[in-house]
Amino acid sequence: MSTQSNEMVRRIIAHALLVLIVGLIAGVLLTFSLLGEVALWPLPAIDWQIFGSTRGWQAAHVGGILNAVMLVALAWTVNWLNVSGRALTWAGWGLIYTGWGNTVFYWAGNLAGNRGLSVTDTVFGPGDLMGALSYFGGASAMFATFIAVIILARTALRDG
Repeated sequence: MSTQSNEMVRRIIAHALLVLIVGLIAGVLLTFSLLGEVALWPLPAIDWQIFGSTRGWQAAHVGGILNAVMLVALAWTVNWLNVSGRALTWAGWGLIYTGWGNTVFYWAGNLAGNRGLSVTDTVFGPGDLMGALSYFGGASAMFATFIAVIILARTALRDG
């Protein structure tokens, strides 16, 4: 594995671990959302409603963890396929963008009136700034993911 490839794989994994931390924090907020209070035994509970919804925190928690796992798996795929050059740059940064774009989608969508599924009004609620932020984070991450995975698939097919 080249130095360039090794550096990119380490960078992807580092970002995956940061995305995982954010997903784990969402799990703490999920717990508080379910309880309807901030409770950390043995400290006294604080009556405080967590913003967002339980459904949204479930998505942010599980989605964050799964995005981190996907990034680590694909980072090792980059390593195993020995991706290099422009393909490495595009795939590597595409994967990093995927992790953060999806994180923005989950967190902003939890604050959005329409779950962040559109910039405009949907059956879930009205469009708003958080909905637009969520939508653009998720939609752009979707394209970044497709680009990165297509690059990896082409490399595997070409070199296999």
